[in-house]
Amino acid sequence: MQEERMKVLEMINEGKITADEGAKLLEALRCGDGGQKFEEKFNKFAHDTKDFFKDVGGKINEMYKEVEPKVKSATQKVVSKTADIAENISQKLDEKAKSMEADCGCCCSTDEAPEGNGPRPEEKE
Repeated sequence: MQEERMKVLEMINEGKITADEGAKLLEALRCGDGGQKFEEKFNKFAHDTKDFFKDVGGKINEMYKEVEPKVKSATQKVVSKTADIAENISQKLDEKAKSMEADCGCCCSTDEAPEGNGPRPEEKE
């Protein structure tokens, strides 16, 4: 880059280009450096970002592997407890239904209950 600047100054000194033209060339060279520095910074940023997300992804994967067995265990416990509760409710309902049949005093709990929609034995005249 230094060589290009010296060449521009020599061209001005030799009268091949004007001072204004030389200033424009020097500015273009300076911007070229800035552009190169920008590209280097951008590439470093892209590389750093890629590394960051790779690290984050690895940590999330590790956390998942650690938590997964705990979540499975908790899920199994919830399913088991839910099944126990449902079974308990079902037993209580069965007991209550049997108790109500026994207290009813009608023919519901005997073999005398008629089939279909016909009258019950005690309803016959």
